Amino acid sequence: MDRSPLRVVLLDDELLALSYLRTLCEGIPNIEVVKAFDNPLLFLSEVANLSFDFCISDMVMPNLSGLEVAEKLHSKPIIFTTAHNEYAADAFDIEAIDYLRKPVQKDRLERAIEKVRVRIEQSKNQATWSVNTNKGKFTIQLSTIVSFSTDTYDRRDKLMLLENGDEFVVKNKSFDQLLHELNSLSFIRISKSELISKDFIQGYHGDIVVSKIRTKEGKHKEFSLSENYRKTFLAAFNQ
Repeated sequence: MDRSPLRVVLLDDELLALSYLRTLCEGIPNIEVVKAFDNPLLFLSEVANLSFDFCISDMVMPNLSGLEVAEKLHSKPIIFTTAHNEYAADAFDIEAIDYLRKPVQKDRLERAIEKVRVRIEQSKNQATWSVNTNKGKFTIQLSTIVSFSTDTYDRRDKLMLLENGDEFVVKNKSFDQLLHELNSLSFIRISKSELISKDFIQGYHGDIVVSKIRTKEGKHKEFSLSENYRKTFLAAFNQ
């Protein structure tokens, strides 16, 4: 599977600069422009309903500055663009990914986006989840979770498979609760009884999802794809 696409929201009060930035982003592989805004207040009014990985924002805008916007994105990665040098120190004080001078050059933008990808991967690898299991309360590294299934004595519980082959019974959790508590963009519902991490999907054929996990026999572990979930699975897998 190719590298996962990164979804970006663009913000610049100058329409020509915004259009130019969008053209640059759309020319970079695995980058999806979710939406472009020329008004920071409008952007923030819609941000709760937007699904995106990072933001590219102008620094100097009417009503709100790029720094003020960044503070309201709750640590979402941000790249600043500006024609001014004097805000660079402020940008890095809030741990902005990068600070690009206008007019933005494509190769410079690509390097900045690669930094975003690294930051997101690092964050994903460090993220943990505390949960009650049949073996007590554990803190699990999210990047190690392969799947959840209803293969337990009590269907209110879920069997959690980890990358190293360990299994835990997660107590009294519905799939909706799991998707809410975990990163719903990283897990895909493939049937009424199974949820799998997108990061561990090798591919699929017919009604079989092939994982990257090997069985004791050395074969890739397979999961069944329900017809009822095929459409949403394909949309998430190909995103």
